[in-house]
Amino acid sequence: MATSSVSSTGTTATTATTATSQTSYTAAQLKAANKANSQQIMTKLGAGSGVDVSSLAQNLVDAERVPKENAINAKIAKTEAKVSGYSAVSFMLGEVKKAFEALNDKSDYGGITATVDNTSGFSASAGPSAGEGVHELSVTALAKAQRSLSGSYASATTSLNAGQAMRLSLNLNGSTKTISVPAGSDTPQGVVDAINQANPGVSAQLVYTGSSDANPYKILITGGTGTVNAFTLTDGSGNLSFTNTQTAQDAAFTIDGIAYTRSSNTVSDALEGVTLNMRAVASTNIQLSRDTTDLTTKINTLITAYNDTQNLLNEASNPKSTMDIYGATLVGDPLVGSLKNKLRSMFMDNSNASSNGITALRDIGVTIDQKGVMSVDAVKLDTKLKSNFSDVVTMFTANRSNTSVYSVEKIALANDAVRSLDKMLRTTGDLSYQTRNANTQITKYKDDLDKLNTRMESLLARYNKQFAAMDSMVGSSNSMKTSLKSSFDGMMASYKA
Repeated sequence: MATSSVSSTGTTATTATTATSQTSYTAAQLKAANKANSQQIMTKLGAGSGVDVSSLAQNLVDAERVPKENAINAKIAKTEAKVSGYSAVSFMLGEVKKAFEALNDKSDYGGITATVDNTSGFSASAGPSAGEGVHELSVTALAKAQRSLSGSYASATTSLNAGQAMRLSLNLNGSTKTISVPAGSDTPQGVVDAINQANPGVSAQLVYTGSSDANPYKILITGGTGTVNAFTLTDGSGNLSFTNTQTAQDAAFTIDGIAYTRSSNTVSDALEGVTLNMRAVASTNIQLSRDTTDLTTKINTLITAYNDTQNLLNEASNPKSTMDIYGATLVGDPLVGSLKNKLRSMFMDNSNASSNGITALRDIGVTIDQKGVMSVDAVKLDTKLKSNFSDVVTMFTANRSNTSVYSVEKIALANDAVRSLDKMLRTTGDLSYQTRNANTQITKYKDDLDKLNTRMESLLARYNKQFAAMDSMVGSSNSMKTSLKSSFDGMMASYKA
């Protein structure tokens, strides 16, 4: 705003306009303002007028401070942008790592779906080792468990051995186990509790047949399914005996005409990679088909992660980028080129594990165009997944799971990529190192800014002191001029008289 001062002669003069914001002046503007102030001082010294020395001192300081301050702030902004760029690159590389991790273990490739025609009598599930095909299953006998029932008792607390302890002997699968029933517990309920607490390979329960029976309580002993779990339970006191109501039996069935027997109705070791649940004496077809939808999605996600990361690296290193926030943040940074090359190699180099001509992503339809954009031929990918599924799995994983990110051996495409990306993203990696260096530099620049402000405050104080002295001298000169003029006017008046 403009300021005014009134001279001893009563005339009004307007001083130079002062800055409302110190940092809004350019060096050229400050130089022009200071020149105008200097000319005004000379004029006012001759006229004996007052001068806004505070504004003049501030303008002189700003002329020295603003260019240096702007230069330091520009360095801070550029370095902070670089930190943002590194952060964005780290995030995108993390997305690539997650995409590779989804393809890293053999267990990630289920792929086979099992369906049965007779759903009321059977069910089936397939694991990674199952192969495609149709199989015929025919069951002639289901596995059964032995069930043995005791005599009848009037009450659950009826004494079986006059209150004395009992010793039961269980013969199961060629071995004999002794079950002790404590004194006072020689009742149907006490026997059931003793057997279950001993956990000898059979289970016991107290059966209540109904209030119409004079003796409605019985002890039921049940073993595991299959002939291997047949058992004999005897009482040394001779007061307790059992009769078999169901004999242990193995499951008998055929798969594609081959006969099998198993002790359980759940079978996982007859048809490779398939678990069968048999509930009826009947027949069914088992259809094993490959579902590649999930794997196709994972591969497309991987390609998208690659393209997004390369695009970010391109924009961050492009001085003419129009991308918000991260564009042009890493111009001229050699780390960008290094990361781009490493990323491309991860995707396009041969896998250390190959099978039947499937050695790299290009063998399943992945290509890169002249602009560096990666894409996948959907038809070729679908064909390879159907005809060479296990070979694709080998190329990605070497048929291994749970590989360590700290392993130094080359294994397969996905394994090696995960380890390389993990190394890049560690606190000891190049990205973290460069980020720490940039933050250190920002701290140094802010220190330089503080030192500059301290120095300028000192300079302003010195200018104010010097100009105050000058203003005092001008005031004295004006007073003398006024006094002399009055004297001369008086002398002239006396001569006229």
